[in-house]
Amino acid sequence: MMELKKQISILSNHKFWMGFNGFILLFLAVNIATIGVEVNSSIPFWAALGYLVYLFIYLSKSILWKLIVVFVIAGFGLLFYLAGIISGLTPGTLHPLGWTHIVLSLLLLGGAYAHYKTEK
Repeated sequence: MMELKKQISILSNHKFWMGFNGFILLFLAVNIATIGVEVNSSIPFWAALGYLVYLFIYLSKSILWKLIVVFVIAGFGLLFYLAGIISGLTPGTLHPLGWTHIVLSLLLLGGAYAHYKTEK
């Protein structure tokens, strides 16, 4: 019973959710960089580098504007790749990476929401 309370208290800690979101941002950066390799473009590489730079800014201190930016990053990534897949603009070879980005963006949205709720 005490272990369960300890695990629940960890999930209600905003620092846990900062780490969780940082982990997801890292995976998103790797996914974007992989897309860049697949399409032979440096633009996704610079976007991935931006994700990594923001990751360090986000983890430096818990402030509301940083959390809002995480919501924007997750929402934009989700909509961008979902629209690309639905419209057919994303090549078929990139569909698995696009879906991976969509799932990771959903996890980031959930983590950002949990972080917001534990911040109060």
